[in-house]
Amino acid sequence: MALKYVEEMEAEILYKTVIENKISMCGFIPVTITLFAARKLGATSATLIGYTDSGYVSGDSNQAVGYAGLTIS
Repeated sequence: MALKYVEEMEAEILYKTVIENKISMCGFIPVTITLFAARKLGATSATLIGYTDSGYVSGDSNQAVGYAGLTIS
């Protein structure tokens, strides 16, 4: 749910979504600030380049932490 708004570069909606849905997203404040700054500097897109979770290694995705990598341009 949160990753969608990062990809859409919607900093305000990302922040609101994380708070209202009590999403456990490490670093959502820095991500929000990064999106604001990137837009101010002229960036118009964020592209997901990879997504996985800790279950990929352990085989247990029931209690996993997700990881995403994006480029902003």
